[in-house]
Amino acid sequence: MNHRAPWWMPALALLMTGCDENSARVVGVTPPEGLDYAHEEPWAEGTFIPPPGPGGRILVTNSLDDTLSLVELNTVGTPGFRELARVPVGLNPVELEGPHHTAVSPAGDFYYVGISNYVPGGGSGPHGAHGTGADDGYCLKLDARDNRLVGSARVNPNPGDVIISADGNTLYQTHFDTLKIAEMARQGRPESDMNANLAIIDARTMTRKAMVEVCPAPHAVRLSADERTAYIACWSDEVAIVDLAEANTPVTRVKVAAGSGGAVAPRHQPYALTQSPTTGEVWVSSMASRQVHVLNPQTRTMMPERAVPLRGPPMFGAFTADGRTLYMPYQLVDALAVIDPETGTVLREVQLADAGCLNVHQVTLTPDERIGLVVCEGDHVGPGTLHAVDLTEGTVMGTVEVGIFPDSVSILRGQP
Repeated sequence: MNHRAPWWMPALALLMTGCDENSARVVGVTPPEGLDYAHEEPWAEGTFIPPPGPGGRILVTNSLDDTLSLVELNTVGTPGFRELARVPVGLNPVELEGPHHTAVSPAGDFYYVGISNYVPGGGSGPHGAHGTGADDGYCLKLDARDNRLVGSARVNPNPGDVIISADGNTLYQTHFDTLKIAEMARQGRPESDMNANLAIIDARTMTRKAMVEVCPAPHAVRLSADERTAYIACWSDEVAIVDLAEANTPVTRVKVAAGSGGAVAPRHQPYALTQSPTTGEVWVSSMASRQVHVLNPQTRTMMPERAVPLRGPPMFGAFTADGRTLYMPYQLVDALAVIDPETGTVLREVQLADAGCLNVHQVTLTPDERIGLVVCEGDHVGPGTLHAVDLTEGTVMGTVEVGIFPDSVSILRGQP
């Protein structure tokens, strides 16, 4: 099977060594606040797909063809497990914009999609590979009933992860801006100039409430149970801890391991986070070192004795509600590791490659926790895949082809 490094890494290497300084975007120069590049009526026709029923719906973002794949949740494990529809998402119907990750409102009435503007060859915009786009990104708000765009907020370049508060009122969006790292390094600037922001957005009005400088190329973001703290995976071999309840939102940065590198030469490359629902521990997926590191939220220190080594880069995992089991997908082997978080033991693995999974990216558990919904990127040229995994039997019970380079899977709650 042909596995390879993340597809955007060669682009980052090129930026670090071969770009002319005059061709780079000017970091720190932001268009006037009143200027918005969004179309007034993007994708104005909406869709004719029926609204989600009581069973709920699975959403998959397809970042290289500007679509969302929709699958009915109650078809999982049945012969009807298939793609219900593939709907367009974005602001510009004629240019690829790279939808990246979703957040779903607790009530199931809206969902939110990051527009990263990182797609190579995506028309006239200065788009690049993942993390190297030069255009500002967006956070889009879509009506779950008809998949129509109802609002958008312009943010910084290269939006990464996006999550929503428990009350559905606030969005948190990171910016995986590796282009900024490359530009600042080429100019001999300090690492502090490489920092990107956490956008805090009012989900009701889709207006920015704050932009908090956190660290170089922040990606995954998770909230503490009381939502007073945000934890962010930083490319600079760190976890950024943001005190959201403080007036000036102070940020503390913790290296994931002894002997860590920095933004220009990270040794671990933290990318994804998975948080225990019972202990609040933050499990950090480090791609380069192929380890899952553990942060103690009380002491705000790493616990090196708890790190779990894997045979490939770990990605976005999921805990059971009782916190006793962690399901962690990892690449190269393309497997789902079943981990005992108390001991750090890999209890068993579910092999996904034989079912057609290439470059596994994320697992989400169904509400009854019997099935893992696993999305796999594919080769970024042809379709990716969504797999339903029987977590008790450790077998793949169904596979759905989706769009090109899917990078997230989430569940839209069913309507009564």
